[in-house]
Amino acid sequence: MYNYRNYIDWAEKLQYLYEERNADETGLLGSSILLSWIAIESFVNNMLDDFAALPDDLFQLHERAFLLEKEINFIDHGNDLGTFDLSRMQYVRLSDKIFFLIRKFNPNVKSFKGDTLWQDFDELKDIRNKITHPRKTDFLTISIEQAKKSIETSKKIIQFISIKVWKKSLDF
Repeated sequence: MYNYRNYIDWAEKLQYLYEERNADETGLLGSSILLSWIAIESFVNNMLDDFAALPDDLFQLHERAFLLEKEINFIDHGNDLGTFDLSRMQYVRLSDKIFFLIRKFNPNVKSFKGDTLWQDFDELKDIRNKITHPRKTDFLTISIEQAKKSIETSKKIIQFISIKVWKKSLDF
């Protein structure tokens, strides 16, 4: 299984390859940006999976549902009448996962949504969305600077989450 470090490494290799070839191969940069985003998703999703594997009583039902990306359903029939289950999938945005993890394990954290790092995260999300969900009305140009910034943003977001949740810094 690949982890966030693999995705960061691949993003950096594609950026290096683009610079080494000194040619207009925008696909390399776009792929580098996507891998930068995937690194964050990998880090966050694996963290959620680790917490979901802990004993059920460590999290309230709605938190466990969030960790598992499941919908809470009240059972109103059969042998399980009057109980709840977490059977249906429910999409959770990456940013919401990050907010949850940070608040859960660092309840006194001040809002960081307006900070430069979060603005950079939103910028990465926007360019990732334009690459992943192209529209003919979106004119997309990708530069080496954007690819470099995407990699740095990915590393900084992962580092930020690690410090806020695990209280430790990571090496890249």
